[in-house]
This record gives sequence, structure tokens and C-alpha cells, in this order.
Amino acid sequence: MRSASLFTAGLLALSNVVAIPSPTRVQQRTTHQNRTTTNAGFVYAEDGKFKIDGKDFYFAGTNAYWLTQLQNNDITKTLDDIKADELEVVRIWGFREVVGETNDDPATYTQQWVNGEQKCNQAGIDRIKFILDEAEKRGIYIQVSLTNNWAPNFSASASAKFPPGYLSNSYGGIDTYVQQIHPGGDRDLFYTDDAVKAAYKKWLNCIIPQIASHKALFAWEMANDPRCKGADGTTTSGNCNAQTVTRWTADTSAHVKSLDPNHMAASGDGGFYCTDCKKLFPLPPPPPTVSGGSPHNVGKRGKKRTGYLTTAMVRERIKAREKAAYRAARNAPGAKRSIRGGWAAPATSFKRQHFSSIGPGYDGSYQVDTEDIANIPTIDCQTFQFFPDQNTYNADGTVTAGPPPDGAGGPNFEHTLEAGNEWIDFHRETCETFNIPCHLTGFGLVDEENADHFVPFPSTEVEDTETEGALKKVKRAQRVSSNSQQTRAYGSWSDRAVSSGINGITHYQRGQSNFSRDWSKRSIAERQNQGSSPNDGYRIVREGTKSIFRNTGQQQKRKSGRDSD
Repeated sequence: MRSASLFTAGLLALSNVVAIPSPTRVQQRTTHQNRTTTNAGFVYAEDGKFKIDGKDFYFAGTNAYWLTQLQNNDITKTLDDIKADELEVVRIWGFREVVGETNDDPATYTQQWVNGEQKCNQAGIDRIKFILDEAEKRGIYIQVSLTNNWAPNFSASASAKFPPGYLSNSYGGIDTYVQQIHPGGDRDLFYTDDAVKAAYKKWLNCIIPQIASHKALFAWEMANDPRCKGADGTTTSGNCNAQTVTRWTADTSAHVKSLDPNHMAASGDGGFYCTDCKKLFPLPPPPPTVSGGSPHNVGKRGKKRTGYLTTAMVRERIKAREKAAYRAARNAPGAKRSIRGGWAAPATSFKRQHFSSIGPGYDGSYQVDTEDIANIPTIDCQTFQFFPDQNTYNADGTVTAGPPPDGAGGPNFEHTLEAGNEWIDFHRETCETFNIPCHLTGFGLVDEENADHFVPFPSTEVEDTETEGALKKVKRAQRVSSNSQQTRAYGSWSDRAVSSGINGITHYQRGQSNFSRDWSKRSIAERQNQGSSPNDGYRIVREGTKSIFRNTGQQQKRKSGRDSD
């Protein structure tokens, strides 16, 4: 399992490995086999799967980051509806930080900063306990994210339109800690500065012991989508890289496990690769290459990968995809023939593309190494997300990080669709390589119906507010997906995740309506004067779309040997 000798041998044998300075260095493990807990009814990770009482636990889930902002009767209604939709895990924000004095309902926030002093708010933690109690009654598990990478500054106009608790990035997060302790400091101090790390651990010390014995807790999530860069994309020291995030994850997850050995720890990272990068937590050396043959770890769909994902593997997959798309376009009904009888590609059809880059989702552009994180001994499952309206994953020849310039929809939709399926395939292979369960913690695609509500995670404004009227509508229509394309994508990605063996499939995000209103409280629905859950461009309310995820839940239950309720 874990030994100093194996660790040393791995360091010497692998050219892509660097040592972690003491005391960060930990012994490597070759596989993830140990239970997190032996308590009845608790979820744990064992031999590459989630399990409960010795039985496999495959599931579908949903994101409802806003659940803590509701009144108790609306919380129970939401959980009832989630249960009816065959969803068994709910991912929530287990934090909300306010700065300065506030009139907000104390049950809607967990920390308060006043003049740089950090205070834990018991009423907010009690709200989380209530959610867990009600979830347990319904056989639902809650994944609690402990902070957020995205915490932009809200202007007065943005706060008036989107009050705290409405958008997922309005709960505080990494930047809040840094600015309260080191005003004007680089935001990556969150990962490296002793005072900031101590403040975060103070928060962990407040919430985790109170919930450590709760059966309905699925896992602790170290942070949502941790990266070097935050909302403004610039306030970093220049010294932050993928290893910075990995070291922080190792240190934080070890602290979490010391407070709660009963539950799993998940990184919460977006699943971005850093192919061919040096590793802090190396795998044992791969088997030697067969003379005259292909390397053992060349990854193609249907063939098991036995080592790290490499640049060569990604290029091989891109080449295979291009060939398949080329053949499909050539054989499509109505394909034109040239004067000489050969195929003549119309202007709008697939064109062969040759890029030197493998894409920012794989080449380390996002400064995250999901494989290195997956092999941290105190991380129990691998997480990944897919948001193609906000992040570019595969190579397109121009983007190094950030959203695709022409959007995920329109003429780019087919590329987006296949990029999602490839992303799922690669992560399934990664989980098999590390013998660790996979949790797709969030995926979403903006469609025409929600385009006017789309607020990217780093932003406080609806996308394209600088344009007006018909021009704005046309610009959005060129890059977002149609309703039917969104339905097709959600169906394809969910089916691919089920068939490939992804253990947990959690979509983003839950849509709810008919909340109660009580103006003596300050919940999301009351602030907005409407009885619906927040819409940041991803809210799911159409029955056809909901049925896709309901079916996914049913399939996952059958894989676990459980019947639907």
C-alpha cells in the first residue's frame, strides 16, 4: 500500500516527479483501497467505488448551492422533489461569509468578518445540520463544499440585481480570506500564506467536528474549482502553479481527515489535466514498453490506460476524432462531389484541423493537475466538472484558457458535444488508473431559453450586458446552444457517464419553484420577490431535461443493485 521505499523508488524512476519539501511530503500509495469508515450507513471509498455497508453506490445527483438560503419548509419541499426525481446526492455550499455588519437572517451565513476579525456563526451551521437531518430522513446524501474559487467584488448595481446568496459566487471564498488578512494581497496567498491558511483551518475547526458523526454527509469538498487565478484573472503573484494547488489540497485534506475520519474528502477541482507535468504524488513506474509495439499506456476508448495521461495520448484521441468526423461529413447525405468525382467539402461542413496544442483542459493552462491531486493519500475520490460555455477544453488553435471565443453552441455544438464525451472518457480512465471513484460534480450547457440569465462564475453581470436590444440577442444566438441541442448534450453526456462507469453524476443546477415568502426573513426567494430558485443560466426546469437526469438516477440505482423508489 504505502511505504517509504516505494515512494523513494518512484521518485528515482520517474523523470516527471519532484519531491515535496518536509513536512508536506507524504508516502505514496499504489491504490486507494482502505475504507474511510466502518460505520453503518456511511458512504466510503473502496477499491475504486463508492460503497455503503459493503454494497456499491452509483448515483445521480444535483447541485443546489443555494439550499442554505431557504427557509426550513422550502428546504424540505426541495428535498422531497429531489427524492422524487431519483437523485440521491445534493451538492451544496456549506459556507457563506459576510463582511461587516449585516441584517441578513443569521441562518443564511456561516462566518462574519468585522474589522478583520473572523467569527464563526452557529446559526448558519445549524441550518446545515437541519439540511443533513432532513436529507437523512429521505435517504439523500449531502456533499458540502467548504469554500469557492470564485468570489468577485460586487458593485452596488450588481448587488441590487443579484443580492448575496443568489449567484454561486456571492458567498465569499478564497479572495475573502486573503483580502481580510492581507488587503490588496495576491489571491494565491490563500494557498501559501501561513496566516491565511490558519484562518481557513479555523473555519474547518468550527464546522467539521459538529457534523463529523452525521450519516447523511457524503463528503467534504476542500473548495469548489480551486485554481491559481480567480474572478479577475490577474491578481496572482506569478509563483502559483499546479503544484501549489496540489500542496494546498494535500495539507487541507489531511487536516479535514484529522477532524473527521468518518467521511470522505474530495478536492472539488474541475478535473483539469497537466500532461507530462512533474508530480508530487507519483504512481509507481509503468511497465516497460513492449519491443516493437505500442506503449502499454496509450489510451484509446475501449483500451485500459495503465499510467498518466500524456500529451501523445490526447493527440492520438484528437486525431481519431478528426478522422471520424471527416468520414461522417464525407458520407453524409447530400455531400457534394467535385468535378473529378471526389468529395468536395461545403463551407459549413467539417474541416480537418491541425493544432500543435492539445487544448487548455489538458496542457496545464488552468494550473491544476487533477491526476496529482487524485493520488494524494487523504483524497478519497476524483472530481471533475464540464462547463464548455466558460472553459475551453480541447484544442481549437487559439485559446490558452477561458471560454471559447465563438461559444459552445451554434456551429461549434458538435465539437462541444464530443469534447464532453472525451472529457468523461479520460476521467474514467484516470479513476481506473488510480483505483479511485469518480464524481462528476457539475456540468452544464447554456441554452437559448436561459441565455438572458447567463452570469459566468467569475462575473457579477449577465453576459454581454455591453450590447443592447436585437444585437445582444443575435450575438448570444450565435454562440449558445438551442434547447434541443442542450437536451441532446445532457442525454449524451449522461449516457456516456453511465456506460463508462462514472460512479457519481451530478448535474448543475437544480430548478425549484413555489417557495414561500416571508418578508421578515431574507432568503433568496424573498429578496428577489419571486418564488423560484436562482438562475445563473443553468437552472433546469423543463420536464424533458429533468427526465434525462431522472433516468440517469434510475440507471445508476440499477447498477448498484437497487430498485428505484
